[in-house]
Amino acid sequence: MWKVTVDNDRCQGCGTCVDACPGEVYEMVDNLARPVRMDDCHGCHTCEALCEQDACHIEAR
Repeated sequence: MWKVTVDNDRCQGCGTCVDACPGEVYEMVDNLARPVRMDDCHGCHTCEALCEQDACHIEAR
């Protein structure tokens, strides 16, 4: 199981994590990325690697 968070102060709403996530964990809400399906996280860390703002974070629960 993985804990997925997005730093609201860093997220610019580019949608890169939404597009790249194989588990479709993220959705855009009010023009910012939000983890809405954490149970579908694969733990691949793709969102962390691609987020230029360093806003996405994945941790083992």
